[in-house]
Amino acid sequence: MWLIVVSLMGTAFTSLALCGSVEAGNYVVVQCNAGLVPRGEARFSSNTSHFSRATQCGQNSLGFQIRHRLPTDGRGTLNGKYGAWTWQAPAGTYLTGGSAYGRLENADGISGYLAVKPDFGNGRVTENQNDDRVHLSAIPAGQWRYFVARLQCTAPNQGNRCVGSGFDAHAYIKQIRLQLSDVSPPSVSVGGSLLDGGARRGRNALFVTATDQGSGIRTVQITVNGVAAGGDDLSATCDPVPGGLTGRLSPCPLNILKGYTFDTAKPPFKHGENRVDVCVLDYAQTGTANPDCESRTILVDSLCPTSPVGGGKKVTATFADNQKQVRKIRYGRPTILSAQVRDAQGNPVERARVCVQSHPDAPGEDYRLIGTARTNSNGTWTHKLRPGTSRLVRITYRDDTYQVSRTLRLKVRATSSMRVSSKQTRPGRRVRFTGGIPGPMPPDEWS
Repeated sequence: MWLIVVSLMGTAFTSLALCGSVEAGNYVVVQCNAGLVPRGEARFSSNTSHFSRATQCGQNSLGFQIRHRLPTDGRGTLNGKYGAWTWQAPAGTYLTGGSAYGRLENADGISGYLAVKPDFGNGRVTENQNDDRVHLSAIPAGQWRYFVARLQCTAPNQGNRCVGSGFDAHAYIKQIRLQLSDVSPPSVSVGGSLLDGGARRGRNALFVTATDQGSGIRTVQITVNGVAAGGDDLSATCDPVPGGLTGRLSPCPLNILKGYTFDTAKPPFKHGENRVDVCVLDYAQTGTANPDCESRTILVDSLCPTSPVGGGKKVTATFADNQKQVRKIRYGRPTILSAQVRDAQGNPVERARVCVQSHPDAPGEDYRLIGTARTNSNGTWTHKLRPGTSRLVRITYRDDTYQVSRTLRLKVRATSSMRVSSKQTRPGRRVRFTGGIPGPMPPDEWS
């Protein structure tokens, strides 16, 4: 009976040198260990029916098994015929170390061995002691694709065949730890209303799609203007095993689609241009996880806060004294704005918040918020503009991402003055000029 204490295996394993690529993330996979992972992901293959397979990964069991059974016709097994269990490193990863317990026995020219093999070229035998005793075998450092337990006709005893009456040849393997290095980065793409272009307002969606061919996607990180704003830690889906290990060759999801909602009116978003970075990282227990990132610059218009009362769809706005959208006045005089908010059916919206934004009537100027107002029962409101320069005035209503505006133009006529201290003078005498230019602009509207 095969008796191996789990704690003994852990001690023996830690004494092995597990060398992996310093440029990749490394992780250790546990297979067929009753105390940690009572299963495995090996694939069985055989080029003759003379080899049978079985799997028992429970306590005091034999693990992954290969047995030889001679055919009844007595012709034996051809030289080179085999049965094998194979662990294959996922695409984008390599086996770079590890260990396994093996128990091998030969009979009638049939022998067992453990080995590692690269994608191309020669492999290396890691265990071939066919004494029916348990041995701990170390996987050497390297970039291996396969770890194999094989039972094979290696020493034909009659012609080109292994012939005999024995049934004792076998290869058993269990308590396997495979260190893998992930050398392939994942791939990420992003979408959603947050990235649709134009000015973004209120709550917007961001969708993250990512794929990986190696260890899978473990982390999604989203930053806005360099500040963490969202994401996911998928560690719980990566088949964790006590000791910081994992139980699968590809531990984490190979494909993910995640959706996130952000309120662009709240930090870390700001009014104006914002940088959004989305990064996904694959799985690593040591070393550096491979990342892939996408960056976007988005324009956020949060100048007008969202109204606490929704449903508005239409805004009308005029100057109160002429009921038009253009008004000419003399410098120094105030003027009154009048506007109304209505829903899609034309009904007035009461208690809706409306924003008043303005900027000097000159190229290259940006709007600034100079006031807000609430509509009355008729959906109307008024706002007094303080004296100042010519300007454009924008009346805006916003309900989350929906925004509607009307623009008015105020033209201010201003006249400068100039006086001279004397109409006549003599050479060498001083003359004083004085005058005035209308202004300044209202301090509560522009700085």
